[in-house]
Amino acid sequence: MERLPLFDLFRLVRIQNLVVVALTQILIYYRIILPALDAEGIAGVLRPWKFFELCLVTVAITASGYLINDLRDVRIDAINHPGKNMVLKVGRQNVQWLFSAIVFVGYLFAFLLALRLNERQLLFLFPLAIGILALYSATLKKLPFVGNFLVALYCAGVPGILVLTERRALSRLAEANPGLAADTLRVCFLFMVFAFVATLLRELVKDLEDLRGDRQEGRRTLPVLLGVATSRRLAIVLGIMVIISILSPVFLGWPAFMQPPMLVCITLLLLAVIVIVAQLARGHQQVDYHRLSTQIKFLLIGGLGLLIFF
Repeated sequence: MERLPLFDLFRLVRIQNLVVVALTQILIYYRIILPALDAEGIAGVLRPWKFFELCLVTVAITASGYLINDLRDVRIDAINHPGKNMVLKVGRQNVQWLFSAIVFVGYLFAFLLALRLNERQLLFLFPLAIGILALYSATLKKLPFVGNFLVALYCAGVPGILVLTERRALSRLAEANPGLAADTLRVCFLFMVFAFVATLLRELVKDLEDLRGDRQEGRRTLPVLLGVATSRRLAIVLGIMVIISILSPVFLGWPAFMQPPMLVCITLLLLAVIVIVAQLARGHQQVDYHRLSTQIKFLLIGGLGLLIFF
């Protein structure tokens, strides 16, 4: 493998997205799960080095998914996003070596973590996640909705894997303080729902943006099958679902979400979604959908504000 310039390496693995993934797990664990466990004197399994290992494994899965997509999408990206796919710039062999290195390091840490936590069943999660991503890139992303659903599921799994790993500690919390355990789990679930629906919306918008190349390459995405108008209406429905997920803790009267900083953050997120939905109703060109895709990415990042002020 030739030595890659640092900037090219960062672009290949989408370093900004990896930072968001890591920050999401840090905030979910250290702002929601860990304080709840500490309140009842319950020791979780992810402190502190083990949490770093799990976070590294999650980042490795995410980065490998980007590399698989880039390797598979060289031709279609030349139509939809000329000059954006880094494989042609740095060389296919270099990307393949980088992918192999990330998978090796990720599985090594997943293996060590599973043994140290005495969770041997977790040994299968990493290869399963990588295998499904490879299947997604090769086949599933060409199918209507299936690929979009899978990507959204992976995004919801970023906080979800923390709940899974700390399930025994959370079970002890439910015995010691059922109310606190219920609050902790429903807040985690709320963020998983928000991540899932907002990502599903972004994936559909990206399909609208990539319609020309997808149609030319024979991909059966929703815009190809249903048409632009129907897909836009579906995207608007998903936007409304995002609004509901943001407003639900206020409607339910959850005290933590009624504090001024949280209400300000919720209001800003709502305004952002309303603007996105309004643009969806008017968007017709590829540049419109590209702008919307970027805005939804920032919406997902903005959702971290709820965790910061929680």
